[in-house]
Amino acid sequence: MVYCGKPSTGCQACRDRKTRCDRLTPSCSQCVRAKRVCPGYRNQLDLMFRNESDAVIGKAKARAKAKKAKTPSNAGTPSASSVASPSSTTSQLLPEDDLDTQDLEKELAKFSFHYPDHHIGGFASSMLPPALYALPPTLHERAQGYFYTHSSLFLRNFDLLGTLCSQTNADEHLLASMSAVGLASLSHAMHSPEMVVQARKDYIAALRLTNAALRSPTDVKKDSTLFAVMILSIFETITGVDGASLGAWTKHIEGATALVKLRGVEQFNTVAGQRMFLQVMSNLMLSSVQRTVAIPAEILELRDKAGKFMDPAKPTWQVSGVIIDYTIFRAAVRNCEIVGPRAIVEAALALDKRFIEIYEALSEEFSFKTVYTSENPELIWNGFYHQYQNHWTSQIWNGMRTCRILLHETIRDQVLVGAKALTAVFTEREITAQNESSVAIMLQLQADILASVPEHTTNAAGKQSATLLEGSRGYFILWPLYLVGVMDLATQSVRQWVIRRLRLLALTVGISQANVLAEYMEQRKEFEEWNTKPTPKPVPSMKYGNGLLVYKMEADGQMLLEI
Repeated sequence: MVYCGKPSTGCQACRDRKTRCDRLTPSCSQCVRAKRVCPGYRNQLDLMFRNESDAVIGKAKARAKAKKAKTPSNAGTPSASSVASPSSTTSQLLPEDDLDTQDLEKELAKFSFHYPDHHIGGFASSMLPPALYALPPTLHERAQGYFYTHSSLFLRNFDLLGTLCSQTNADEHLLASMSAVGLASLSHAMHSPEMVVQARKDYIAALRLTNAALRSPTDVKKDSTLFAVMILSIFETITGVDGASLGAWTKHIEGATALVKLRGVEQFNTVAGQRMFLQVMSNLMLSSVQRTVAIPAEILELRDKAGKFMDPAKPTWQVSGVIIDYTIFRAAVRNCEIVGPRAIVEAALALDKRFIEIYEALSEEFSFKTVYTSENPELIWNGFYHQYQNHWTSQIWNGMRTCRILLHETIRDQVLVGAKALTAVFTEREITAQNESSVAIMLQLQADILASVPEHTTNAAGKQSATLLEGSRGYFILWPLYLVGVMDLATQSVRQWVIRRLRLLALTVGISQANVLAEYMEQRKEFEEWNTKPTPKPVPSMKYGNGLLVYKMEADGQMLLEI
C-alpha cells in the first residue's frame, strides 16, 4: 500500500461545487442550507493508501527476467567460475517462479520500512498482500489501529482522530491512551484477560505521558492532549468495576474542562479545535446533569465566543443551549437560589416549553421510525422500537428526554410540597391537572428511551452487533437507561428489564460500568459521586490503584496531572 497524502474529507457535493465542507454528521451545513441530501463522506483510509502490489510484482518479475537474459547459457560443462561459486550454481538451478518470489520478498521488505508508523495496526496490516514481509504490527499497534477504525462509535465527529493524528504526528500520550482503550476492547472481543492487565499498564503510562504534556507550555494546549484526556475517560467506562470508576470518569471530564478554559478562544481557529470543544461540552453537560451542578461560567463565556466561529442556528446548538439552562436551573433549585413551589414550577414549565419548541422545529434528518414487532422481548421493550437515521440523533433525542424527565420529577415534587403547605400554594384543580400532565409526559419519555435502546446496542430487529466494537455505541445509552429504571414512576417490570439489559451490555459489549449500574439498581443504592455539591475551588482528583491522579491548575496557569 502506498501513502498518497491526505485527501479531501469533504462530501462529494461540496467537492463538485468546490465549496468548503464542515464535515458534520449526518449532513454537512452546505447540504442542509441547500436542502439537498448529503452524499456522505469517503473512507479516508481507502483514499490515503493505494494497492500497488501488482506493480511491485511486475517490477520484480521484470528485473528477474533482465537478470536471466544477461546470464550466458551454458550447454556444455560448467565453467570454473560457476563451479567455484555454489550460490551462483544454486540460483541458476532454481525455477523462474522461485526467483520471482525471492525478489518480491525483498521488495515487500523494503516497502514495509516506508509504511507510515501512525497507520500501522490491525486494520492497516490486514490490507497488505498475503506475502512474506518484515516488521509485523505489534500488539500496541494493533490496539491503536483497532481504536482508530472504531472511533466513530465513541465520537460524534468520526474523522476527528484522523485530523489529530495528521496534525500532531500521533503524540505519545495520544497513542498511549488509544492503546489502553483499544486493548481493553480487544480483551473482551478476544476473551483474553491478559490484555486487560496490559491495558491497565498502558493506562498508567498514558497518565504519566499526559502529565508530561501538561507540564509543557506548548503541548498543554495541543488538541492531542485534550483528546487524550477524553479517551482516558472512555477507558474508565469500559473497565470500571465499582462506583469509584464513575467518579474517575467525572474527574477526567473536569480535567478536560480545565484544559478547554486554558486553551481559550484560539482553539476555535481550527476545525479540530471546534469539534474538540463540542465533544467536551457534550460530556460536561452529561456530568453536570448527573451531579446537579451548573455549567461553569467560564465555559459559558467560551461558548458565546465559539458561536462566532460556528453556526448557532443549528438544532444541536439550540438543544445544547436549553440543556445548559436546565443545568443552571437544577443547580439553583438545589442551592436554594430559586425558592417557593410556585416559582420553581413556573420556571420548570418555561424550560419544558423550550424543549417542546425544539422538538417541533427539528428537521427531517432528526426524524425516526417506530417499528412494531413481537420478537425478542428481552431486547425490545413492549413490542416496538425506534429506527433513527444514525445513533447520534438518538443520543440528542435522549439528552432532551432525560432532562425533561428530571424536570417533571421536580415539578411533581414541588406540587406535592405546595399541596402539604399550611397556606395553599396551588388550587386542587392545578394540582390534579399538573400531576396528570407530568405523569403522562414522563411515561411517554420513558417509553421513548426504552424504544431507543436497540439503536445503541443492537442492529435492526434486535440482532446483536456483528462487528467486534460496533456494540460499543451502548456507551451512550447507559445514563438514559439507568435513569428510566430508577425514576419515580418506574414499575418493577421496567426496573428488572433495565437491569437485565445492563447486564447484557456488560456481557456482550464489554462495558463494565453497565454491571456497576445494574448492581446499584439491584441494591437500590445511590451514587455518591452524582450527589456531591461542587466545592468553591474544585480540584478534581481520583484514586486509581495505589496512586493518586490529580488535575490541578497552578498559580502561574500551568496545568498539572499528579500521580
